[in-house]
Amino acid sequence: MSNLTPSIDETERLRELLRYTHEIAKVGTWERDLVLNKVWWSDEFRALLHVDPAEPASLDGLLARIHQDDRAEFAQQLAEAYRSGGSHHQDFRVLRPDGLVYRFQSRVRIECDAEGRPARAMGTLQDVTIQVAVEEELRRQTAYLTAILNHLPQGISVFDEQLRLQYWNSKLAEVLGLPDELLYSNVRFEDLIQVPARRGEYGPGDPDELVRQRRELALRFEAHRFERTRPTGRTHLVAGEPMHIEGRIAGFITTYTDITELKNVERALERQNSRLQSILDNMPCGVSLFDKDMRLVAYNEEVKRVLDIPDELFEPETVTLGDFLLFNARRGEYGPGDPETLASRLVERARHPRPHSFERVRPDGSVIHVRGQPLADGGFVTVYNDITELKQAEHGRRLADKVFENTPEAIVIIDLSRRIVSANPAFRDITGLDPQAVVGEPFVPGEDSANAGLDCETIWQILEKQGNFIGETIGIRADGMPYPRSLTMTTVRDQGSGPITHFIAIFTDITERKRNEADIQHLAHHDALTGLANRFSLYARLEQSIADAKRNAHSLAVLFLDLDRFKNINDSLGHHVGDALLIQVGQRLRETVREADTVARLGGDEFVVVLQGVATAGGAAHVAGELLKTLSAAYTVDGVELHAIPSIGISLYPDDSTTPSGLLRNADAAMYHAKALGRGNYQFFTEELNRAATERLQLESQLRRAVVKQEFELWYQPLFDAADNRLTGFEALIRWRQPDGALISPDRFIPLAEETGIIVELGDWVIREACCQLRRWRSLGLRDIRMSVNLSARQLRDRRLPETVAAVLRDGDIPPEHLELEITESSVMEHPTEAIELLGALKASGVGIAIDDFGTGYSSLSYLKLFPLDHLKIDRSFVSDIETDPNDSAIVTAAVSLAHNLGLKVIAEGVETATQVRRLREIGCDELQGYHFSKPLPAREAEAFARKAQTGGR
Repeated sequence: MSNLTPSIDETERLRELLRYTHEIAKVGTWERDLVLNKVWWSDEFRALLHVDPAEPASLDGLLARIHQDDRAEFAQQLAEAYRSGGSHHQDFRVLRPDGLVYRFQSRVRIECDAEGRPARAMGTLQDVTIQVAVEEELRRQTAYLTAILNHLPQGISVFDEQLRLQYWNSKLAEVLGLPDELLYSNVRFEDLIQVPARRGEYGPGDPDELVRQRRELALRFEAHRFERTRPTGRTHLVAGEPMHIEGRIAGFITTYTDITELKNVERALERQNSRLQSILDNMPCGVSLFDKDMRLVAYNEEVKRVLDIPDELFEPETVTLGDFLLFNARRGEYGPGDPETLASRLVERARHPRPHSFERVRPDGSVIHVRGQPLADGGFVTVYNDITELKQAEHGRRLADKVFENTPEAIVIIDLSRRIVSANPAFRDITGLDPQAVVGEPFVPGEDSANAGLDCETIWQILEKQGNFIGETIGIRADGMPYPRSLTMTTVRDQGSGPITHFIAIFTDITERKRNEADIQHLAHHDALTGLANRFSLYARLEQSIADAKRNAHSLAVLFLDLDRFKNINDSLGHHVGDALLIQVGQRLRETVREADTVARLGGDEFVVVLQGVATAGGAAHVAGELLKTLSAAYTVDGVELHAIPSIGISLYPDDSTTPSGLLRNADAAMYHAKALGRGNYQFFTEELNRAATERLQLESQLRRAVVKQEFELWYQPLFDAADNRLTGFEALIRWRQPDGALISPDRFIPLAEETGIIVELGDWVIREACCQLRRWRSLGLRDIRMSVNLSARQLRDRRLPETVAAVLRDGDIPPEHLELEITESSVMEHPTEAIELLGALKASGVGIAIDDFGTGYSSLSYLKLFPLDHLKIDRSFVSDIETDPNDSAIVTAAVSLAHNLGLKVIAEGVETATQVRRLREIGCDELQGYHFSKPLPAREAEAFARKAQTGGR
């Protein structure tokens, strides 16, 4: 029986668990002894109703907190529960001390004694304020949505994943011209589109085939947006979006909007706006247009110059007349007085606009002629002319002369022979040419025309026939640089209608406008939130990348990234936090990949990276690993630390596909495979590459662990004097011994260490360990030994290397000449100038320098003579066949001769036979190394070998 009775500790644990559950669920409990009339409230009950712990539990205390409108009903229902017994539940409101009304749900259970009389009441109290508010909001939103959909002018259809109609509004039949009897729940998609297909709205061909094709297209559930003009002449905007429920396709919704009138209006507005903008841009005076709310809606660049207003005043999205007036008042344009008061007074006067024309003298002495005209819609247009010079000029001078001198547009007067008669000062500002110097020179309308390929002669013909020409051409500045310009040319006739006497050309530099157009084009091709390429731009770039890769026989990789559980961040913290996080993700992506690579955002939390010129799958895996590491680091948004770990899918061109859609689709599939394998990893589309990438990643992980755990050791291969077989030194060679005792060949891990940058740390360890061993041998009496250590290409780019080497020698009390650093041809020829500088610093410290694998690289002899070398090592590939291949023998002979002429000693490596030893001695090699003498040896065996060699026992 004791086994069935919970222990005191277990009971207490269960009570604590129950209390914690109530706290999380916001549920309070209470009890009332109906016989003794004693009441008990739980801590969570008191917390929910904000009851002081010292207040005794009582029914009156509960009733006092219930909203007065619900109090009587609650008391009545509670009394009824006591009388009837059983279980009851009821809802009521509570007015909290903070003044807010909260909703609660109460459940009561009555226990009776043996005679069936109510003896004890137990109840729960749960805060359902949020639940009730959500339900009410949902009902209200549903009603709103239903009303909206039924009153929308668009036709709307909703199909499920089986392409069966689930919802439509009354406008659908009208917009698409469908009979009402054809629209019913679960009607098939193909049954509906049979009607327009047979009317020929999908073009010529078999209607059944056209229906089949569109059904297959619809089954892709891809977002679409296009315009379609029906045989009736009406134009509809068709927009469809797939619907997702819990990440799965649940159908799609399509809207059909009749935009016939809108298209007509758009075309009319485009023509009108184009004309108005052209007029505004070509006006020789400043023009501003304010609406009835005194907001600036239009202006030209001349306003800034005439009124001397900086660009910064125009930068805010909304600029008002008050901003202009206050700016002018602060710089004394309206005389003495408080700027705020002056500006306020002028704004009030402008609320009742009247036609006006006056001259205003500015503090700097310039004169502005201001003309204003109210518009019918309550706005007003103002024209500003700087007439300072006009006021100072002769009264008889015509206005045309002043415009000619002061307009910011270049004005050129041309005679009938098409030669320049005169040009205004703006001509110099735009072209850099002296107006006086070009008089008598031919006027060239444009070096190249932007108007349908028109050449200069055609422009002259248009001008002579039509009397004017307006277009964009390319001009040439004095420095020979081209620039875009807006050109207007007009004929001048005698007496207005007589024969042509002159031509006038007016042009402006539209470089800034073109730049703005380029900015707009940028917005059309980039994601508005992150600034990355958008879906449209991605496809275009990917197509170009595939074309380049095909032409140059290169590979490329497509990485599809999705942020795991990003929806939770959006739902819990809000879209503004999600947007801020996506911006940071985009920044990290750009910073991690190369400039030539493409980074795009498809939408939501989906990103794509296109890697150019990826030589191997390993390269793509390396980048994917870097992206995983970079993107998985914590983010901070509004002071909150967030994590957005990506899953990455990789597809390769041409192995996985040769089309943009195929590469993206396969990368997407690989991404979902990565999610299925636990998220936070990357997967290739093909299993073989996946396996290779996984092995590489494992090796890299093991290599990094080996550096931390110091799983490396040095073996030593001796070098001998070729003349007398005397031991001259050892070459330190790194070996990786794994925990199970297995040795990994340097050929496997050295290239990976180079690629990942681990080689720098590894190379520093080799130098320190080799010098420590050399110090031990010297302490044991082996003092005439030279230690050779190999340097990597990355170490040669480390400017700290000379300091590191000097510190190691100093700490080990090792003479610098007993250490020799070996470099390869290819490593120094990557950056020869920097290599010369670094090797010079090393040489200055007293260490020896040897060039390894000589003859296998592409070094220039002009550079070779500049390197501060001591030894030249001939590669084993030439030594191996020296006794049988005359070419190898000749190469080694030439290398020895070259080295000796440069004052260098020669070491031949890879010596394996006595014949090779004899031939190398004949050629003149100074030192020999190879398996003929000894393989690389562990430290202890190398020490014993050295002792034996120095005592003459080798």
